[in-house]
Amino acid sequence: MSVNILRVLAALLTTVAVGLPALPAAAAAPTVTAMSTTVLTTSGRTALTYTGYMNGESFQQDGITTFNGRQYSAFWDEAGYVNVSRRQLPSGAWANVRLTDYRTTSTDSHNTISIGIAPADGTIHLAFDTHSSQFRYRKSAAGLATSPTWTAAGFGAVQSSLTNTSMAVVTYPQFFAHPDGTLQLAIRTGVSGTGDEVLYEYRAATWTYIGEFIDGTTYNNNAYLFGIEYDSNSLLHATWTVRETSDASTNHDLYYAYSRDKGRTWRNNAGTVVATTGSTPLPSNSAGLKVWTIARNRGLMNQESQVVDAAGNVHVLASHLPANAPSNTNFTAARETAVLVHYRRDKATKAWHQTYTPFLERSSRGDIAVDAADNLYVASGDSATRKLHIETASRASNWTDWTIRYTSPAIYYSDPLIDHQRLRTQSVLSIFTPRYGGSQIDVQDWSATG
Repeated sequence: MSVNILRVLAALLTTVAVGLPALPAAAAAPTVTAMSTTVLTTSGRTALTYTGYMNGESFQQDGITTFNGRQYSAFWDEAGYVNVSRRQLPSGAWANVRLTDYRTTSTDSHNTISIGIAPADGTIHLAFDTHSSQFRYRKSAAGLATSPTWTAAGFGAVQSSLTNTSMAVVTYPQFFAHPDGTLQLAIRTGVSGTGDEVLYEYRAATWTYIGEFIDGTTYNNNAYLFGIEYDSNSLLHATWTVRETSDASTNHDLYYAYSRDKGRTWRNNAGTVVATTGSTPLPSNSAGLKVWTIARNRGLMNQESQVVDAAGNVHVLASHLPANAPSNTNFTAARETAVLVHYRRDKATKAWHQTYTPFLERSSRGDIAVDAADNLYVASGDSATRKLHIETASRASNWTDWTIRYTSPAIYYSDPLIDHQRLRTQSVLSIFTPRYGGSQIDVQDWSATG
């Protein structure tokens, strides 16, 4: 290999890792082939705040998902109503339900809609319209997710709590399911700069409060989850960054913990039990939970994305300033040169690795997902160019061969969302992506070849 080629490769990708093997000669980042683009709606809510829309934000877990052969998505329409759409895969038309008994007056892009589907009873759960405010939630009748009937009558009334615990000041509802079919919900109580993460569980048609699992208020800060999800061996993995004040410039560091018992007790990276939900929760900024140092004033974006592959390796997509860039106390300015960074935990060794990619992120956030062969796919936006990008990396290369596989025309905005279940089970990359202006939302389908 010539010196010039080596220099080009070094410029394209900088890898910082511990014991990372050399790139195999046969490794190649996965490719994607366009299948179709369908229009989910042409009447999406157009209010723009925090450089995003109420439809399409990285912390929507989930904004688009597949269950039992059907794909589901949700969006706010311009009139302020929750809409839930579904289609039969692989190519059915979208069927929409408009829920008109609740109307938002919010224009805040934090007030998104998250979908949870309980495998045990086929109920569909919606959490929506909450940013440091009262919880809003509704669920469907049992079996709706497996029924051919799809009408508004299948959904129950709006509720303001799940149990007898207060949910007066909450944000960022995130649903996730245990392999045994149990549905859970993580949500922040409190506000930016001083808040906690709490856990609920849905079984036998009833929600139960499990308790607080990350304590931020004691330390006058809050944890922002990159993600929380189970692996195939029923281990629950959570990663987060910490914010010290409401100023995003105070975001710092990468933290990690996992649970073997549905979030009742928590272990640090080494596997030692260090916390019990409800009585002695995880300290948000504990040095014993920090797995990578990222200083303040590095333009670190909170709540980007996390995924766990079939082998149990944890992958975190973050974005912040490159290593050689000076720190910047102006978060907005720092984001203009922020790049996507891949962090991963090797299950066998428990070692964490960091790979800088050459991809600019700016003020949007990306979503990271995995296929059945443990290859990685990222859908990322660029608020400056209004272009959507698809980047991939192969398991064979230890995820070092990051490559842009698609760049869209300058028509998209806000955060793209990937249907994680469909990619993992059907090798189809489905991306929920709002167009600039907010009224039209596309769902792009790509055949993924790893």
